[in-house]
Amino acid sequence: MRLLLGVGHWRLIGGSERYALETARQLAARGHEVTVLHGTGEGYPEPGLSFELFEPLGELTPDAKDRHRLRKRLSELRPDLIFQLTPCAPWVIEEHLGAAPLVRFVQDHTLFCPGLNKMLVGGEPCTEPMGMGCLTRHWFGESCDGLSRAHSRGDVLGPTSRLRAKQRELQLSTRSQRLLVGSRYMADELIAVGMSQEQITVLPYCTQAGAQATIGEENADLPEATRKFLAAESGPVLFTPARLTLPDKGVDFLLTALTKVTGSFRAIISGAGPAAEWLQQKATDEGLGERVHFTGWLDAAPIEHLYAQADLVIFPSVWDEPFGLVGIEAMAHGVPVVAFDVGGVREWLTEGVGGWCVPRKDVDAMALAIDTALSDPDLRREVGEAGRQRVERDFRPQGYYDQLEALLQACAASPGSDRAPAPAQT
Repeated sequence: MRLLLGVGHWRLIGGSERYALETARQLAARGHEVTVLHGTGEGYPEPGLSFELFEPLGELTPDAKDRHRLRKRLSELRPDLIFQLTPCAPWVIEEHLGAAPLVRFVQDHTLFCPGLNKMLVGGEPCTEPMGMGCLTRHWFGESCDGLSRAHSRGDVLGPTSRLRAKQRELQLSTRSQRLLVGSRYMADELIAVGMSQEQITVLPYCTQAGAQATIGEENADLPEATRKFLAAESGPVLFTPARLTLPDKGVDFLLTALTKVTGSFRAIISGAGPAAEWLQQKATDEGLGERVHFTGWLDAAPIEHLYAQADLVIFPSVWDEPFGLVGIEAMAHGVPVVAFDVGGVREWLTEGVGGWCVPRKDVDAMALAIDTALSDPDLRREVGEAGRQRVERDFRPQGYYDQLEALLQACAASPGSDRAPAPAQT
């Protein structure tokens, strides 16, 4: 097949971009002709891949020339199918629909939430489906954090425009051949805003983590301060890779939970973000300064090393995670996980099989679960091994990409794949 993969950013920023890179590689390795259409970044050399940089992809309201240029290039590429991997503007979907059958990977909340994260300003999850209630809550109640008045910055019509754009994007998405999601939680969110269950396919993520663990040189790529921390401190290692943002990623709740842990430990938190300085100060203020180490941003290799050295991985997200890839990465190393029960987490984390799930924001329950794991090395090994076996059975790339390839081939060959161009919005 001639496949066009739509990607907003072709840079290794985070999990979404790593997924896009691995998916492009896997599909090319299976003999498909893969072109990556991206709005930013550079198409670094990859065997079997070609790249199309089209910077207006990130524009919400492009001019007519940009639309014509994209339509012309799509007609020249003549893809058998377009696989849109990241969120995009409604006009891009319109042009995709006019060029080839479309499969959309709905990896986060942005398709069905004008506030983008389904999280209220006070830090609680939004449980209402997208609609006029979003504006009612914006003006008269507690709105989504991303739709708050602070984010609107005095733009009175901004929330209304954003809601309309999201409703238009959702309407266009009903014309996709298939909507792909990573969890049953995400499927239910799409159904709640009117998408057909028959149009949705749940395909849980996969991971290559732990497949070729390097034990002999595990400190080689770590920052000097991290190596010193590991060498100087004693006790079990707790590891948390997380984007340092508030309130979604919950590292502040993790720090509070650590103050309640009675056993010895040394905690390593890897990641970067706007809340980094605040979180480091919180750790100091709560007496954790000597026991908690922040590494800053790390790439994939040192993260793998830290998974291999960890005794326990803590996944403290308090928003409704669409899946929680960190969890199966840890389990692939045979390391048990303690996580809050949010979003799609329960779909990969079963009590005693890979770790322990505790109620959202319950720092006492999290501390107790950590103490339970740290106090019994045999239990940790048993639970971790059960998690590793589940990853080998359910979350490895071979099975994942077999299913994905079959899905894409079926969509490309489905009746009605020759489509007329979608009407442009005025």
